[in-house]
Amino acid sequence: MIDTSSRRCEVRKSPGDQAIVLIRRGLLLCCLALAGISGCASPESIDLDSFDPSHNQTEIANYYRNQAVAMREKADAQATAAVRYEALFGPEADLVSGAKALAHYYEQTAQELERVAQAHEAVARNKRTPAAVR
Repeated sequence: MIDTSSRRCEVRKSPGDQAIVLIRRGLLLCCLALAGISGCASPESIDLDSFDPSHNQTEIANYYRNQAVAMREKADAQATAAVRYEALFGPEADLVSGAKALAHYYEQTAQELERVAQAHEAVARNKRTPAAVR
């Protein structure tokens, strides 16, 4: 006969296992606390589209200027790639025309970002909203 009584299989934990469980719980609690604290300490976001003189227009202009620099770096990289592709595959290759098109796009984007940065700088200097920003 098989004993089918309601006994449960008891697994006893050693003191070392109990310590590991407590350490894990403590680490989880610390991680949750740090996540909560870091969420509260996040910096105030900046509305980059705002020309409100009460916002830090110089900081917004610097952001757009940095983005323009990044776009110019991408344009230079694509222009260099186009020259290399032309040497490898010839001037009619799709890679050449694609790299040139990207370089042109990045340069146009950089010019637009620079123009927006200048508009924000003008607001910072004059402390008033520009009449028209394209």
